[in-house]
Amino acid sequence: MLRPRHPLHFMVALIAAILLWYGLAGQQDQNISVRGVKAALTLVNMPRDLVLMSTVPDTISLQLRGPLTKSLGAAAGLEVYLDLADARPGTSLFTIDTAGISLPSDVEVVSIEPADITLELDRLVSINLPIQPNMEGVPAPGFTTGEVRVSPIRVNVQGPESTLAELELVETTPISVEGATGPVEATVLPNLPDPLLRSLTVVPIVVRVEVVALETTPTPAEGGN
Repeated sequence: MLRPRHPLHFMVALIAAILLWYGLAGQQDQNISVRGVKAALTLVNMPRDLVLMSTVPDTISLQLRGPLTKSLGAAAGLEVYLDLADARPGTSLFTIDTAGISLPSDVEVVSIEPADITLELDRLVSINLPIQPNMEGVPAPGFTTGEVRVSPIRVNVQGPESTLAELELVETTPISVEGATGPVEATVLPNLPDPLLRSLTVVPIVVRVEVVALETTPTPAEGGN
């Protein structure tokens, strides 16, 4: 026959359970840490008719709080996205949204640096500009350059509207006529002055430079009447 336990036994067991729970909770709290990590910054949803004019940091700094092992694991390959779907031409301040960061449920972002990023954007346009051959060197003695022909005569260039507004023509990569005694023909490329510019013309640019002999003036014979 089972005898009922003394109430003191239940009290001791309850106290032991409470102490055990606090001990486990304390151990878990000791494993909670705040850790600084670097995350890759990626721009997404850039409108096709805009171009970025300013530099953007490759990474940003995050402070993560959570269980030590999970915060360490979350730091590996962490990526933050900056949504530019609502971007407009000009200079604007964009706030990085931490809600889009993929983290375990018990790891949170405590802080982010920088929290805001200033970006300069411009309209992406294209225009046709005349091509200016860029010749280097001098022909051989007794020769000079003559007619210069280029095909095609214009090139379609795409880039920021503000940059293209300052261009009147596009020079080619150099064509050497050094020491030439006859025509020089070369296939060249447009030498665009800004890395944000690119040529949309797919046909090769061919330049032909005529090199001709200088006309000499006969020397009058001495002693003539």
